[in-house]
Amino acid sequence: MPVNLERIGHCALRVRDVERAKKFYIDVLGFQFMEQDPDHGGVFMSLPGDGHTIDVTPVDDPENAAPASGGRDRVGLAHIAFRVSSYEGLKEAYEGLIANGVEVLRLMDHVSQRSIYFNDPDGNGLEIYYEYPNARELFLRGRGDQDLPFTFDDPLPQGAAAND
Repeated sequence: MPVNLERIGHCALRVRDVERAKKFYIDVLGFQFMEQDPDHGGVFMSLPGDGHTIDVTPVDDPENAAPASGGRDRVGLAHIAFRVSSYEGLKEAYEGLIANGVEVLRLMDHVSQRSIYFNDPDGNGLEIYYEYPNARELFLRGRGDQDLPFTFDDPLPQGAAAND
C-alpha cells in the first residue's frame, strides 16, 4: 500500500551565498521571507499562502563547492518548476526575468504547457510554466511531448487558453 501524500511541501537547496540566494528568490521570483535560522544558516521562503516553499542553506565550503549538476547524464535534481495561473502570468514572469538580468535558457512548448527555463545564481535549474486547462486530458491521451521552442507571439493551441 503506498503512502498517502498530499503534495510536495518544499525544496531545500544548498547555495554558496545565502544572502545572494535570498535576494534572488525574493526580489526576482517574488517569494516571501519567512524565517532565517541562525543555528543552521538557512533561510525559509514561501509562495503566498504557503508555510514555506524554498529553503536555502549554505554549503560548508563555498570556495570549493562543486557546481550544481543539472546535466542529463547526472543523477540528482534537474530543476524546480513553479506554476503560474495564466498565460499572461507566464509572459509577465518572462519580462520580469529579463528586466532583472536573468539569462533565460529556453522557452519550450511541451504540448500540455509552455515553460521558461533559467538558473538561480548558484546554477540550480528553475522553470516557470503555464499549464493548459486541458493538460490532464492531454497526458491521459498520451500527449507526445515534442519540446518545441516558442515565442510569446505564437498563438496558443486549441484548448490551451482558460476560456477555450
